[in-house]
Amino acid sequence: MTGILKSDLNPILTKESVPFRVNSIFNAGAVKFKDEYLLLCRVEMPNGRSSLVLARSSDGKNFRVDNAPCLTPTPESHGEFYEFVEWGIEDPRITRIKDKFYITYTGYSNYMPLVMLAVTNNFRDFEILGPITEPSNKDCTLFPEKINGEYWKMDRPSNESRNYIWLNKSPDLLHWGGYKFLMGPIPGTWQADKVGGSTPPVKTKHGWLLLYHGVRGFGISNIYKISVMLLDLKKPWKILGKSPEPILMPEYDYERVGDVANVVFTNGWVVEDNGDVKIYYSGADSNICLANTTVDYLISLCR
Repeated sequence: MTGILKSDLNPILTKESVPFRVNSIFNAGAVKFKDEYLLLCRVEMPNGRSSLVLARSSDGKNFRVDNAPCLTPTPESHGEFYEFVEWGIEDPRITRIKDKFYITYTGYSNYMPLVMLAVTNNFRDFEILGPITEPSNKDCTLFPEKINGEYWKMDRPSNESRNYIWLNKSPDLLHWGGYKFLMGPIPGTWQADKVGGSTPPVKTKHGWLLLYHGVRGFGISNIYKISVMLLDLKKPWKILGKSPEPILMPEYDYERVGDVANVVFTNGWVVEDNGDVKIYYSGADSNICLANTTVDYLISLCR
């Protein structure tokens, strides 16, 4: 395959796909687990607060949503950390490190957004490890292995005027430091106002491959698009290349019309052993869609 092909089935999940009442389903983390494709989806509940629910597929295209959320913002699920998620949990990203799956997600509360970390080995039982950033911070993803003996993550600390991507490292996934600036918005382009990491990085012989998003404001609204970059394997704060143009952008009604207009946003993909790539993205904060491409093609855009 050459290029990026949006599925004819899009959107592959909508709120009508959910067997319980929700306002919307979108922004799913993705993983292949025991020959099954899993999407860990954000669902906005009727009270306006979000939980996470699993959707399952044998082919990566046709998904069935579970009958109830698997992770919710409650005192029972989050214990001592409930105060950080009282207003909802959002936008999970899944990284496999050895035999465990680590999930970074946004917790919302009176403290503003921050990044939470959970771990599972079966996607039934989740251990909440707690916050791994201060507010305001989101768009966080973990690298799938240690680099130079330490864990690394990418996140997006932000305020009203600063929305830049940073890297930092940890000996234990809980205590973070050693901050490295990665990139910021580029004035006068499609990523003029905000940038943020999207998918967990994938290791290739050419470098760490990942998707990121950029935002440009138009009057009182924004348009979100997705692009790709390649980072150095040993110095991940060093950008080896990135596509000068977005690879996914709002084109169709299901990407332009919804709860938030003119948005394509991803925080999950599955990279197959043969190099095929399934990108799970959302349109207009209202659904989940699929685009297909290959590792080789994405790397070619960065070179």
